[in-house]
Amino acid sequence: MSDSIADLKSFIRAQLAAQCDPVPPKTANSQQVHLSVWTTRGRRRAIGVELDHKDRVNLWVVSMYTPPAPPTTVDVAKKVWTGSGWQDKDPDPARKGRDGANSNLKGYDEFRTKPITRLGLRSIDDARAILEKLMT
Repeated sequence: MSDSIADLKSFIRAQLAAQCDPVPPKTANSQQVHLSVWTTRGRRRAIGVELDHKDRVNLWVVSMYTPPAPPTTVDVAKKVWTGSGWQDKDPDPARKGRDGANSNLKGYDEFRTKPITRLGLRSIDDARAILEKLMT
């Protein structure tokens, strides 16, 4: 994993621009600083992207589209809808309430009320493997 996070972010941006369409935010004043949402062109699968972390890129997907065997180096967190937001499917008491999802996902019909999965990526190889599965 010698890729820099900047290189990883550039790779993901390029792949999304080439193979996906951006989903406009529900609010006109959203600057999509913490989250942008895209849909794949073929199957119209939604991908939420968080590029503002220093050590990884988070991809959010509806759980049924999560690749069945992501690389072991991908940080996988499954979330379930609780009526007003998401919580970890299997909460960790040590996290003290920090086990939800990006609340901005609620603004997208593609995610709201559905079980979702966060895929934390740290390498281009992992990003390539995950995006390839989501695109097919």
